[in-house]
Amino acid sequence: MKSIHQIVLNEYFEPAAGRAVRVTLAFVLPLIWGMVTGNMAPAVWICITAQILSNVTIQGSYPLKLLILSGGVLACAVCGALGTLAGHHWLVAAVLMAILAFLGGFVRQSGNYGPGITIGVLLIYLLALDHPGDSVLAGEMFAWILIGGVLALLFTLLAWMFVPFSPFRRSIALTWKALADWLDIFEEANETGSSENSSVTSLDEKELLLRNELNSSMELLSRKQALAHAKQNRYSFRLVELRRMASEAGNALSSFQTLKESVNDLAGFPEELFHHLTGNLAQVARRIAISIITHRPEDIYAAGLSIKKSRQSIALWQKEIDGKLLTAPLIPMSESLNKLINVFEDAQMLIEKAFPSKGNMTFFLRNFLTGATIPQQVPWVQFEFNFRSFTFRFALRLALGMGIGIAVYKYFHIPHGYWIAMTVMIVLQPEFGATIKKAFHRMKGTVLGVVVGTLIFLFHFPLPVNVAIVTVCSLLMTWYILKNYAVAAFFITIMVIALFHLIEPVTWQLGGIRLINTLAGCGLALLGGFAFWPLWEKYRFPLLIYQAIDANRKYLDKIKNALEKGEKKSFNDFIRVRREAEMTNNNAFQSLRRMEEEPGKEQQNLQQFYIITGHSVRITRLLNTLNQQIILQQNPAPMPWVNSYISGIDNSLQRTENIFGNNTSGDLKNIPVNRKDVGSGEVRPKSYPGKKDVFTETILSLLNKIAGEATGMNSTTEEISDHLK
Repeated sequence: MKSIHQIVLNEYFEPAAGRAVRVTLAFVLPLIWGMVTGNMAPAVWICITAQILSNVTIQGSYPLKLLILSGGVLACAVCGALGTLAGHHWLVAAVLMAILAFLGGFVRQSGNYGPGITIGVLLIYLLALDHPGDSVLAGEMFAWILIGGVLALLFTLLAWMFVPFSPFRRSIALTWKALADWLDIFEEANETGSSENSSVTSLDEKELLLRNELNSSMELLSRKQALAHAKQNRYSFRLVELRRMASEAGNALSSFQTLKESVNDLAGFPEELFHHLTGNLAQVARRIAISIITHRPEDIYAAGLSIKKSRQSIALWQKEIDGKLLTAPLIPMSESLNKLINVFEDAQMLIEKAFPSKGNMTFFLRNFLTGATIPQQVPWVQFEFNFRSFTFRFALRLALGMGIGIAVYKYFHIPHGYWIAMTVMIVLQPEFGATIKKAFHRMKGTVLGVVVGTLIFLFHFPLPVNVAIVTVCSLLMTWYILKNYAVAAFFITIMVIALFHLIEPVTWQLGGIRLINTLAGCGLALLGGFAFWPLWEKYRFPLLIYQAIDANRKYLDKIKNALEKGEKKSFNDFIRVRREAEMTNNNAFQSLRRMEEEPGKEQQNLQQFYIITGHSVRITRLLNTLNQQIILQQNPAPMPWVNSYISGIDNSLQRTENIFGNNTSGDLKNIPVNRKDVGSGEVRPKSYPGKKDVFTETILSLLNKIAGEATGMNSTTEEISDHLK
């Protein structure tokens, strides 16, 4: 059971409670109106629409949110009217369902708002099919749904009004939280002595998570947008600067982690002090994240205290290594550590500057008035009519699955048969593994919900008690929908049974019908995910790892030019190539995570693919360490010897890249077993420098490690080739 403190802490970053209250109010108020006035039929339609649309997650400025949600409201109203008109004709209903689902498949993949809008529009159409009528009823349906949509719009806008800049602020805070989580795992890994280095480790995952959060934040608020908005409010630019600092801290931590691995066997290394130090640094990052969201003076002050505490820990650690004469081998590590704490201090000072000096109300009003003016592009839906497109195939599966569900429901007149297509819509995911997981959670939650809900409503409760049960279920469903779908499905089922009980008495048959229809929908979704043009990850991974290796080669070339010419570089000089390398590594890793959930026969070479990805991630981390060493040099000297050395490493990487580049269709059985192509991966510098200092020795050590990772990558590729020959 999580502590109250942990729940409150999580609420800062993922405001589930606030969303649950908003959605529940939008849902319950129309029911109360219907109960008081005796208009329960329109009230149910209004409350369902209000609940669906107020639960849509839309990030961005006020005008963008208003535009997207208004489009969703209009689409729901139109589809509700169409459903009423098409409900009499099974073929028309099924064909129209397939068309809407096909278009919805593209919308669903178009951004964070896509799933909510798609499910809302398709669900309204499904429910309207169960209430067929003429144009008069269709007009009434349009009006009721439009009223519910407007109600959702008002509630959502009211909620946004009290959190100016909230989506932008939260996206920046999540990057710092990811940094804190990385430091936590770093401390745990050192305590347990974990030394996994053959595949993607938990440390690697946290590093990739930071890059994922940085990318998500940049999609929401770019530096270009912040600069354009800075004349009206510099707060947006300060947020972008805080994100840049999180990226810079991640670079320093990546270097720090690499250098720590190189001294794991160093006698006399003060491990206990080191664990204490990393724990303090994690606390600093987490408190900075909280300060970005809350802007409370006490949180900013706590972040400052944590920084002072970390400074003291660093001083104790430095004193310990000086006393044990370990200063020389730990110079690069100390430099990265100091860089990390300096970035933390800069971030804390920037937050203090952004804190309202003229009072919270003035700060709120200024941000509220300018928060709507951040320039943002409308995320238009991209329709890729290409059979090789991942989104196109998903849209086809969704259209076929929901179309079949409606055809069966209408042709055989199955009571509440729209639940079949509804289950397909919710369960069917772009990835087969996610579909299996969703289906299992849906079945488990529905079975338990049917049993509990039917037993509860066999008793005849007064109307206010029924509304109270609906309210509680709506609140808990919204709370759990992103946390535990099985629990959410449990409360959804009880809520649906309770809604029916408001209109007509509930019998055990209603629960049984819902259970049978849900199981049928899960089966149809699983069939669609497996049989209707699936695109297995083994066909996507070769291209993704090819892109990761290519990005590392470009990063390596940037490092080579800086070292060879002895140029003074800053963090911004490397940021583009570093971002590309980390992003492509994350794409390859996520592909393997999806592959894990696919059928066993589609997981060929999964372990070897993980090993190859692990090599790529570690090469990027080593390159980050090299760029950190270059940045820290005040007067760098040219190092011409690195040209031939790095060229040898690059040739080794290119051989592996070419193999995957020639097999981007995913058919690794065609990988050529050619010793000239695969090679040993061994590289040797043709000329070592005559005079070595700490910096040169560090560079040599890091390049040797990159060469070793490149060799390992080649060896694993050769293993796959031999296995499939």
